[in-house]
Amino acid sequence: MTGEQFDTIARMIRAREPARSAARLVLVDGLTQADAARLHKMEPNALSNSVRRYREFDRSIREAYGLNKGL
Repeated sequence: MTGEQFDTIARMIRAREPARSAARLVLVDGLTQADAARLHKMEPNALSNSVRRYREFDRSIREAYGLNKGL
């Protein structure tokens, strides 16, 4: 996911800190969820839920626009 895509989804789902920054580290920058949770002093399961929400929203957008073909 690009930074621009992430920021758009974050606005749409009204993401809040620290989940937003931690999820960005995972989805845009490629950190592990464990490392991102540790850096932002989050429970790993809370970050996992946040990352799942971003991925589900991204998938829904792609499906709505027919962009999942070949993925």
